[in-house]
Amino acid sequence: MSGVVSAGYDRVADDYERLEREEWPRLRRLRELLALLPEGASVLDAGCGNGRPALAAIAARHLATGIDVSAEQVARARRHVPGASVVHRDMFTADFSAQTFDAIVCFYAVEHVPRERHAELFARFGSWLRPGGLLLFTVESRAVDDIVGEWLGQPMFFSQFGPDETMALVRGARFEILRHELETQREGTIEIEYLWVLARRVDPPQ
Repeated sequence: MSGVVSAGYDRVADDYERLEREEWPRLRRLRELLALLPEGASVLDAGCGNGRPALAAIAARHLATGIDVSAEQVARARRHVPGASVVHRDMFTADFSAQTFDAIVCFYAVEHVPRERHAELFARFGSWLRPGGLLLFTVESRAVDDIVGEWLGQPMFFSQFGPDETMALVRGARFEILRHELETQREGTIEIEYLWVLARRVDPPQ
């Protein structure tokens, strides 16, 4: 389904930039995470989109890396945040080395991955993090089993579990959940509830 997602984000790039001008919780929560990191920490924005505002905020004081499946979004991110390294890949073909990052953020992207692969995705995030590294992500709270719906006038793929199942997968990927909350945000005329999770990578028992 990555082809549906990449094509969709290519086509809605202008509309999405306008939509992102809404006052979303993302930047507030990102700043809370970044305050926990030393200056110069290495941070990955998985599903970075056009780079605004998250990747730009990361790059202001940290080593910023972005990854996105959409070629158009990657091109915009490279223009908007020239100080970041931005990779055009999906999250399953990215080849980051183990223990590369101090933190990973993933905003509004988990739901574009088939939910049968969410456990694998969280495990990949864990492998890319250094011991004690932090993961901050959000995903829609309602359970959806692999649908293609209309989003900003284009086909878009969605798939996610409910909050309890999602957090169980995170714990199964050897993360300690530090905080989780449900929060509603407005997207145009629609209100959508999201699950927000802050977690820490924990090493397996010796």
